[in-house]
Amino acid sequence: MITQLVTAIRELRDIVPAWDSLTRHALEPNVFYESWALFPALESLSAQDRVAVLLVWSDATHSRLTGLFPLVQQHSYQQFPARHWLNWLHPHCPLGTPLVDKLYATETLQALFEWLHEHSGALAFSLNKIPAEGEFAHYLRLCAQDQGCLLNEKDIWERALLKAETSGENYVLMHQRKKKRKEYSRLRRRLESLGKLEFQALLPGQGQSLSDWINDFLRLEEQGWKGRALTAMSCHGGEREFAEHLMRNAAANGQLMMLRLLVDGKSIAIKLNLVSATQGSYALKIAYHEDYAAYSPGVLLELENIYRTLNDTSLEWMDSCATPNHPMIDHLWVERRKMVNFHLSTQHPLSKPLLHTMQFVKSAYHYYKRK
Repeated sequence: MITQLVTAIRELRDIVPAWDSLTRHALEPNVFYESWALFPALESLSAQDRVAVLLVWSDATHSRLTGLFPLVQQHSYQQFPARHWLNWLHPHCPLGTPLVDKLYATETLQALFEWLHEHSGALAFSLNKIPAEGEFAHYLRLCAQDQGCLLNEKDIWERALLKAETSGENYVLMHQRKKKRKEYSRLRRRLESLGKLEFQALLPGQGQSLSDWINDFLRLEEQGWKGRALTAMSCHGGEREFAEHLMRNAAANGQLMMLRLLVDGKSIAIKLNLVSATQGSYALKIAYHEDYAAYSPGVLLELENIYRTLNDTSLEWMDSCATPNHPMIDHLWVERRKMVNFHLSTQHPLSKPLLHTMQFVKSAYHYYKRK
């Protein structure tokens, strides 16, 4: 296996065919690291982070790309001065699973560890926001054990997951109490009293009126609390550029899914999903008009998302990408995806003592905080 650390975005343009092939054969999908999604992020959001991409090739002729790891180097590990490499997660990237060829998983991770030991100079290496029960986590644990590395995985949480195992109607009927279903119907009738109520969907493979969808989403998100908190995707020039390119690229690749709720032709809620190359999907963003908050337009649109995903697509699952204990989506979706942050030692003699010490300090802090 051959490793190559790329720091110039233009060099990645030449490997897109190999990159896209790796995406289709990945051990686990990650839509945010697919070429069409990562390029806009690298071009618009990476200036302050100095992102590098570690590539792993099957041989010196670069005949097959078997690993792609977007990385960033920091000069501290949990506030302790130390060289620290970790996977790059931009503000709109809720998943950090690297792309690893499922036929070369062990060899690719061994090449990663070799690069860490011989070339990175790191005292610590972190992989954040990884599915704890996925195939990548399984191979990482095996490889870390084989290499004699300390693997810390105490940062664990759960987020909602939607699995396509039945129809939308059956899913809601099975998992929502009758009282809740009546409440949703009441909210819908109240909205219908204001004007013509309409749900619209832009499903994977469709692209009609794309500019209207993009503008509706950016406008609604900026008008709400995310705009006031300056976290909306249109609040900063680079992030707006990223959002527009991301959605256009997703549509061009047949991997965009958007839903919206309208009253008399006016959008009052809109949802942005991204679809991976291998039948999974990610509920990235939702926005709603706060003047209609009393009618819960976001909840009604999330219900429509269940119907559309389970009835009108071939998607196998949808990751909520939500924060832990999310007050809305956790009540609508019953399955959970366990997530973890991995922290690994390197061959540096101070690496294991550093990880042990930082974990002890963190555990003591949480213990006394609970007390």
